[in-house]
Amino acid sequence: MPTKGRAPTAAAGSSRRRGRRLQVSEWVAVLGLAGLMTLEVTAFGASQLAVAMLFATLHAAALLALLAFCPWARQALAAQHPAWIGWSLFGLLLIALLWGLTPWGPGGPHPAWSYLPGQAGSIAVDRSALIQNVLRLMGLACLFVAGSIIGGSDTRRRALIWALLFALGGYALLAIIDSVTLHAGQRLRGTLLSPNSAATLMGVALLYAVGLFAQGLQKASGHLSLRKLGLESSLAFALAAIFATALALTASRGGLFATLVGLAVLLILQALSHRQRLKIGVALAVLAAVLAVAAIAWQSAAMTADRLDALDKDLLVRRTIVEAHWDAFASAPWFGFGLGGFTTINHLISTPANLPALFDIGATHNLFVQWLEEAGVVGAALMLAVIAVALFRIARGAALPHTLGVLNRATLAAAVVVLLHGLSDFAVQVPAFQALMALVLGTLALSHERGSRPAARSWRPLALGGVTLALCVAGVAPQLAQTFGGDLSAWPTASADVIAARVERDLNKPGLTPDQITHLRRLSDRELSLRPASGSAWTRRAALEFAADKPDAANQALDHAFAVAPLQTSLFLGRARLAYEHWSQLSPTVRAQVVYQVRVEYQRVGEGRLVALANSIRDPAGRVGLAFLLVSLRAKAAS
Repeated sequence: MPTKGRAPTAAAGSSRRRGRRLQVSEWVAVLGLAGLMTLEVTAFGASQLAVAMLFATLHAAALLALLAFCPWARQALAAQHPAWIGWSLFGLLLIALLWGLTPWGPGGPHPAWSYLPGQAGSIAVDRSALIQNVLRLMGLACLFVAGSIIGGSDTRRRALIWALLFALGGYALLAIIDSVTLHAGQRLRGTLLSPNSAATLMGVALLYAVGLFAQGLQKASGHLSLRKLGLESSLAFALAAIFATALALTASRGGLFATLVGLAVLLILQALSHRQRLKIGVALAVLAAVLAVAAIAWQSAAMTADRLDALDKDLLVRRTIVEAHWDAFASAPWFGFGLGGFTTINHLISTPANLPALFDIGATHNLFVQWLEEAGVVGAALMLAVIAVALFRIARGAALPHTLGVLNRATLAAAVVVLLHGLSDFAVQVPAFQALMALVLGTLALSHERGSRPAARSWRPLALGGVTLALCVAGVAPQLAQTFGGDLSAWPTASADVIAARVERDLNKPGLTPDQITHLRRLSDRELSLRPASGSAWTRRAALEFAADKPDAANQALDHAFAVAPLQTSLFLGRARLAYEHWSQLSPTVRAQVVYQVRVEYQRVGEGRLVALANSIRDPAGRVGLAFLLVSLRAKAAS
């Protein structure tokens, strides 16, 4: 019972706000979303486009399930601020990205479309990847709306944040155990494809754990005793220790630096929000110093130091990557090359000089350059505007007291980490990380704003979820069928990858009949109509034309394959084998292109796999031709 005449304390008020028990459906929604995020991170970050599309389907389904089965979800939407600016900017972003499907840009369609007479062409180099990535973006919007529904209640919001932190904490703990046992001496990456991506994930999670601990420290008036801190603060401290350890084991220079900057931003915001309590600010500063020292000096200190020694070399490689792709962006600045077109453009711009840096990358290692290259100035500006609107709303609530305020401050600090590390790496390009951030931003962006009058505005989220689910199901069905041995490549919604897999599979069958060749040619036409700048697609077409005994058409297809991907290393063995198996039928131009790539590969990796390739060639002319080329290359290298 409070003392007579004394106002209830902030802690008591906070306790009353947390006193409501969640309904069963609310718990299912919270744990379901947290589980979905954990599953997406565990599935290698959903880095494969087909897997990311499957999760986009689940994102839309999650939103529709909330609206269909949870009356409180519809009430939460009706009570929200209309957010016309956000919806309008997102609509404009979709229009700007889909504009890449048209040929109406300042430079017209990409030159690769000239290889397909009668095709209108488009700005984008890969229509299939563009459509799939736009659907992924719509799935992220569904997650954002689902998060805003959860954020409509203080209790639900707290439950979701804690559920996410516990799930990520368990994931980090398993990753630590794996790193120090099965993969001792290697950088921690968990199930993600890069330790740097794991570093960003752990750094962001660390900020939220530190923020919640700092809030508990403030409530305890700076005392560090367990009795005064309480259970939540103790759990937050334990989670922060786990995340800090995982972050250190990634040995990510950029991740460590960005996280330390983010911690500084968070603790400055915390001190400013409680400027009347200098003692607490000092305690938080001490905590920041301890975390910083722990992050740098933990078990991975030697590994991190070794990587710091190689910093100059890595900076040179990344500068080469960024400069090459910046030049590509400058050639099509307004609408770029289409969302998801990075890999195709990377093959287009590869030269012998930059190939050592470009040959095996999946991103530019610079978030902003990749946005500009894929979406152009128009699309990138709208992307930043959509994110800025959400962050602005969160910033308006950063001064709020209690847990909501500290979560908003942690989100602003997390944005600093993401954007800062995005200057040198690609973690934010990982679909699972994008999904996690979309959910958290949605949970917090509208949590302190309510509409002045209730209104039935659920039709927009319902339409978004319904359209996204329908389109994603239509796109995912052929991919799932292919995974389980079926074939829906004839569907109009089949992606270029699904079509390519079917063509590849049938080309390996001996003795193709004329009817089979005709069917495969139709499939090849569809693939090329989706991505005419794909060296792999043109190589498959060349193999098909050789099987049909049409060497002129095969030579033209190979010429196009070398024009769009002259030095594609992942395609080298397959394309070179096809060429040397039909060496006597090749035109002089195509022969020169084949020899050119063989010379580049010899300089890059030596003769090992080239000798194996020569021994596997069955065509006598091709085997002799490659053997003589290797002899000349050896002689030149020895001189």
